[in-house]
Amino acid sequence: MIRTLYVVLAALFAAIIIHIITILAVPYMAVNDVWHRNVRTASLGQLHIIKTAKDVLDDFPELDPAFAYAMCRVDVSNVPAQLTGSLDSGFWSLAYFDVKNRVQFSLTNQISGRDVQVVLANKVQQRLLSERRDLVDDTAVVITAKEDQGLLVLRAFVEQETERNAIARSLSKLDCSPLWESQVEQ
Repeated sequence: MIRTLYVVLAALFAAIIIHIITILAVPYMAVNDVWHRNVRTASLGQLHIIKTAKDVLDDFPELDPAFAYAMCRVDVSNVPAQLTGSLDSGFWSLAYFDVKNRVQFSLTNQISGRDVQVVLANKVQQRLLSERRDLVDDTAVVITAKEDQGLLVLRAFVEQETERNAIARSLSKLDCSPLWESQVEQ
């Protein structure tokens, strides 16, 4: 009887451990998150605009349809990336996601105002930027990238549906590009 009780408790304990590990591993194994869907829809360094609430709900159901979105997948292995421009929205926020879909940095217009000037750089590039102040504007926000690839997601609040097209136009005018042209060795 006691032996049977030990076997049942051991099986229950093993089931609990396996259950916990599975639950904690799901976010790392997911292939249907914002990062992976953006990889399928936009190329590296290309701005992907999601302007209509229907597109948000269809393509990215975890995002809020009250916003219009601009997403830019970047790679800072050779050169820092920048996202610059101005927005017509009364409220906007920017988030930097790593490849595991974790937010590493966020920023709102309360810090930057109407203008978006963000530079994403790895630690070595950030050190260079701090030594060479002429490479970036003094008002630019420099974000340290923990990995070589990441996703910049800028969302602009749409107060009234009549403003959505104007906000989408200002999102499409944003520039997501390398900070400087990389030198390719031959």
